[in-house]
Amino acid sequence: MDEYTPRPVELLSAAGLRTRGIPMPERAAGLVRVRRGLYVADASWPDTEREARHFVRMQAVATATSDPVFSHESAAVLWGIPVVGRLGGVHLMAAGKVGRRSRGDVVWHNHGLDDRDIVEIDGFTATSLERTLFDLAASRSPHAGVAAVDAGIRPGFVSGLGTPVQGLRKDELVEAFEARRRARGVRQALVCATFADPRSGSAGESVSRWQLHRLGFPAPELQVPFARPDGGVDIVDFDWPEYRRFGEFDGFGKYVREQYTGERTIEQVVWAEKQREDRVRRHRPYGSRWEWADALDPARLERRLLADGLPKVR
Repeated sequence: MDEYTPRPVELLSAAGLRTRGIPMPERAAGLVRVRRGLYVADASWPDTEREARHFVRMQAVATATSDPVFSHESAAVLWGIPVVGRLGGVHLMAAGKVGRRSRGDVVWHNHGLDDRDIVEIDGFTATSLERTLFDLAASRSPHAGVAAVDAGIRPGFVSGLGTPVQGLRKDELVEAFEARRRARGVRQALVCATFADPRSGSAGESVSRWQLHRLGFPAPELQVPFARPDGGVDIVDFDWPEYRRFGEFDGFGKYVREQYTGERTIEQVVWAEKQREDRVRRHRPYGSRWEWADALDPARLERRLLADGLPKVR
């Protein structure tokens, strides 16, 4: 859920396929139907990455829409902002056009847009980073909003297609959200922006931090380094020094994605992680680890942390 690699693909039309002697492309081997009349070679269809699949659908919608302005979750995919929870149809802003109704795989929004709300990113027209963060924080669950805003206020990150992006300053984002005081969902958006922290290392950590807050656990320090005997450092996601305790969110990607594993096997990655935890426990003897299933279920996360000995403070 935290990382993905959208990429442009070649879209094949039904008419074009028929001219190549494929009269019923939906039944042809090696093709995946993206939307009515448009297909991609199955080698270009990402089986596991939902953001990459969503991006392919965005390309398909763009071929049938005049001057599309991508927004909400679709703009987030372009910006490289995490979308926690369901990622459904392609979202577009009507931008003053009339008669736009959501149907099928396209979700139209008729909210007002200022000129500053519309930008170009990686060859696509979309809502600005500030507007995209507002729309996500105002319309999705609070933990999803926090994850989006945390990502957007990091000093720098990369867009969905790999372009460097300068993050927004938290104080400026809060001020911008306050200026939208008449917009629907502004109260929740301000809660997310006020709570946001650019030190959060991933969407899973952001969701976890929000749940910890909701459940009444003590606020942790984030991304805390501990000295290693070899002169390096081990960084933990969450630290509670007063309780001599640390916490780690374990996303699946850290064990299988090449950017984390390099050329190591899963066994080598797991062993290295075990050694790292042993070193951390010299500084913090007590620790908790949890995954997405825990972070998204407050009751489950609460039971795990209480069982591990982390007390509530409110």
